[in-house]
Amino acid sequence: MGYNGIMAYQVLYRTYRPARFSEVIGQDYIVKTLINAIKNKKVAHAYLFAGPRGTGKTSVAKLFAKAINCQDFREEPCDSCANCRAYLEGNHPDIIELDAASNNGVDDVREIIDQVPYAPLLGKYKVYIIDEVHMLSTAAFNALLKTLEEPPAHVIFILATTDPQKVIPTVLSRCQRYNFSKISTYEIGKRMEEILNKEKIPYDKKAVEELARMAEGGMRDALSLLEQCLSYDPNEVKLEDVENIFGLTSVSEEVDLYLKVHDEKISDVIEKIRRMYVRGSDTKRLAVDLLDIVKDALIYSDEGKERLLVRISELEAQKILNAVSRQELFEDAQDLEDLISRERQSQNFLTYLELCLIKMSGSKKSEEKVPVKKVKETPMVEVEEIKQEKEKEEEKEEVDPGIQVVDPDMDFLVSVLLNANKDLKIADQIVYNKLDLYAYDPDKRKFYQLLIGTELFASGKDVMIVCGNKTQADNINTRSTNEELYRFLNKEFGIDKMVYAIDGSRKAELIERYKRVPKEQRNRPVYVEKYKIDEKKEMGPEEKLKDLFGDMVKVEE
Repeated sequence: MGYNGIMAYQVLYRTYRPARFSEVIGQDYIVKTLINAIKNKKVAHAYLFAGPRGTGKTSVAKLFAKAINCQDFREEPCDSCANCRAYLEGNHPDIIELDAASNNGVDDVREIIDQVPYAPLLGKYKVYIIDEVHMLSTAAFNALLKTLEEPPAHVIFILATTDPQKVIPTVLSRCQRYNFSKISTYEIGKRMEEILNKEKIPYDKKAVEELARMAEGGMRDALSLLEQCLSYDPNEVKLEDVENIFGLTSVSEEVDLYLKVHDEKISDVIEKIRRMYVRGSDTKRLAVDLLDIVKDALIYSDEGKERLLVRISELEAQKILNAVSRQELFEDAQDLEDLISRERQSQNFLTYLELCLIKMSGSKKSEEKVPVKKVKETPMVEVEEIKQEKEKEEEKEEVDPGIQVVDPDMDFLVSVLLNANKDLKIADQIVYNKLDLYAYDPDKRKFYQLLIGTELFASGKDVMIVCGNKTQADNINTRSTNEELYRFLNKEFGIDKMVYAIDGSRKAELIERYKRVPKEQRNRPVYVEKYKIDEKKEMGPEEKLKDLFGDMVKVEE
């Protein structure tokens, strides 16, 4: 059914809900594990699917329920047996769904429990899918607990939630847990393009990229945004329409705004921001976009690689670097990051954004601008070729004595390498590849920025070694940053490992040292003292304001 259908129309995210495992995007390891469980006849009695909204939890739960009852399952359900046909028709008697958001009382759960002892009517298993399970009342959880402890062999529970920390621990401990991650912007964009091609609707690639970015890792959200655009113009998806519908600002306009901040024309900046606000621009999204622009400029300033740019073009990066120093870029990134991380606490975000830009304008340094390479056929860009000399000078600069740096010696790194293995690296690389999902997360973006451009060099039981340039290595090995990175990986992915960084020269030395170690001395245990996991005290309103704007804002006693 095409988009232009009138009778019995379904919204896009329902029309294009995955019908086969191969159509699920962004959750490859989960899908593969579930398929293997069915093929090897090792299906558990209870599963917990946890993750952000729109990442495929309910869709995978339904596919799994269909697959375990399929009479001729291989890599996919056959779609032709009696069980598959009943599922496709929406009337399979042994697949029962409960929305705990609206049916969360003990009586609702008892109604399920009363039916559990009875054998399946058609399939091999009775499958109960409980969506938003964290919404169940305490009494309902306790009623469900007994059945989860000793379920009949023919019953399988699949619990789905966006808030797993609200599920009581006794229920969590009885489930196989699968964490659904946010879907990458690239995968979301690719899927939307497939849908638009199938619907034969012309589209602007930049418009699709913008929608994918706005979805923030949720495929369902992306298709809802696309639906909104098609409601405005069912014949084409244009970037101009996307910007107007969702109050976005063009990249060129954002770059111009950022340059005005560093042109000492703050009155022009404020006027421009307020004009954007009046016409409906999303100021919170604008702050995120400005941070992306700064990030792109910093990435380009290192080696001038155009392929690494995401938000801006090579010419725009050069234009920024000719006007803004590298130090200013780092300071602006910190100011914008602090602003975005406090977004939920800011009722009047426009005022906070204006104050942040005023602060950025008033914190310029007289530091020499970073030279960048000259692009062919662009005579307006005239840059001196002194990048190598600049880097040598930076290396000679003394480290701020107030900053503690974790500087693992070569013997320790060699011992880590001796205990590393390929399987551990593959497992950690899967997590490493998911870091781009945090590119637009206000609270966790800094970890994405910290590791982007680095590579995972080696993984041991307690340590990961990553490789980047000297600046990246020094940033990662700074004690406070190193501790934050450990906490982030532990909380988000359950990885209980320290992360140490090396640059190219230390990498070459490390490899040479490793080659000289006799085989009989390898696989010696490595002792690593890890950081304790605790929660930081929440700052009060006055402390937050001072932390954000320093001495610029006077707090009344």
